[in-house]
Amino acid sequence: MTETASRKRLFTEANRRRPWTGRARPRLLGGQAQAAAQRLSRPSMKPQVLGYLQFCVDVLSVGLAGRLAFPLVEEAIFSDLQRLEVIWLGALSVALVGRIAGAYGFRCMRSLWRATATALASLIIGLMLLAGLLILAGLPSGTVEASLLFWFIAAAGFMLTSRVAMELRIAHLVQTGRLEHRIVLVGGGDTLEPLVREIDRERRRGRRLCAFFDERMDDRSPAMVAGHHKAGDVDDLVEFARLAKIDTVIIAIPGASQQRIRELLGRLFVLPVDIRVLDGAEIPEFSRKRRSRIGPFQLIEIYKRPIGGFAAVQKRAFDIVLSLIAIALFAPLMLAVAIAVRLESPGPALFRQKRHGYNNKPIEVLKFRSMFTDQCDPTAVKAVRRGDSRVTRVGRFIRRTSIDELPQFFNVLKGDLSMVGPRPHALTARTGDIVYDQITEAYSARHKVKPGVTGWAQISGWRGEMNSPEKIRARIEHDLYYIENWSLWLDLKIVLLTPWSLVTTKNAY
Repeated sequence: MTETASRKRLFTEANRRRPWTGRARPRLLGGQAQAAAQRLSRPSMKPQVLGYLQFCVDVLSVGLAGRLAFPLVEEAIFSDLQRLEVIWLGALSVALVGRIAGAYGFRCMRSLWRATATALASLIIGLMLLAGLLILAGLPSGTVEASLLFWFIAAAGFMLTSRVAMELRIAHLVQTGRLEHRIVLVGGGDTLEPLVREIDRERRRGRRLCAFFDERMDDRSPAMVAGHHKAGDVDDLVEFARLAKIDTVIIAIPGASQQRIRELLGRLFVLPVDIRVLDGAEIPEFSRKRRSRIGPFQLIEIYKRPIGGFAAVQKRAFDIVLSLIAIALFAPLMLAVAIAVRLESPGPALFRQKRHGYNNKPIEVLKFRSMFTDQCDPTAVKAVRRGDSRVTRVGRFIRRTSIDELPQFFNVLKGDLSMVGPRPHALTARTGDIVYDQITEAYSARHKVKPGVTGWAQISGWRGEMNSPEKIRARIEHDLYYIENWSLWLDLKIVLLTPWSLVTTKNAY
């Protein structure tokens, strides 16, 4: 059985509790857990950002060193243009060698001696590669060595200075809590205490234990472990992770059965976090089984955050570039539609609607108003159907062609939406009298990534009115496929196929 099929089977287990839906819960987080979640509501800085910064600093440092070193060599060797080409080729060579050697990983940057050794090795190898290219191009070897010696001395000074500055900056960010890997544990009792103490010892390395949760309410699960208060059960954990910006959930139940692990994973899968299990438990067959460590404790990776690290940077850059192009391209059309909407019926040209966003957080999505102002339905309790009297004549056209959704490119630029992703549903969207999240327990898992202007379900024919549970399940299955198989090329494919899907889809009214 494939990994995707195994995960779908996990979703449909009958004994799972229904996931969090966004409506009021019968009980709230305890006071301490609520306060902790609010303190953690601001996301911490990602280590990848510092890595990209160090990469850029190295390119500039080596380039500047080259500019200072080359005037010390005979001017006739290179023309001005050739000198610039050689300098930036050398700077990129050094930085790329450093990237291959792991010089921009967080573990390397936070250790000054390791960062220094890697930087010097990258500088030597990068300049040696450049020297080889210059000799192959026909320059005298003695002249090349003399010029690169001055360059190496200057670049080494700049790079070592930047490493010292980066190490001090990392220490400050970790100390102030702005750079940390936030961890939540599932489990309790005496068996949890060694792991809790180990995470606390690694606080200076950027790891932080935010809370632990345990469903046992007897003596086996005390209210405090190693100075940390129990914050609630697994349902509380889901709510806690909705409010706080958590990176990893660790299931730390030694000897837990596969059935117990699967039941917990089914309830935690809706969260956009890494999920790991302490070694010793029975691991489901669909797990990734990659290993990591916290001190002496070995962890097995079950789920990985769908789009994180450099992939998240790529996707955000893709969104910004395409949204700017789309706004510039469709500006005349959007102006014409806004005028047409205002001329046909009184009221604003734009309509704002609350919808589910990333991690199930509400967002406000922009659309051109397609209904009469006094009949607009911001809650989407009643879905629009064929011949709906609430829809204006202009509204029917712009809804059929999806022109009403063009203002959502501004949502993409703001960061609430992505160009491609599961379409955001209204908070109370329903089919008949059934709210979407009651139709399938996998519904909330589609919120693990940002919603999109278009998506895999939309180009596959599942666009427009969803008037049956079967259609809702089909759309969600396509959304989950996209989450599991995301790539930048898949995003580009969906964007390119979207215009064709707008022409062929017949159930958008």
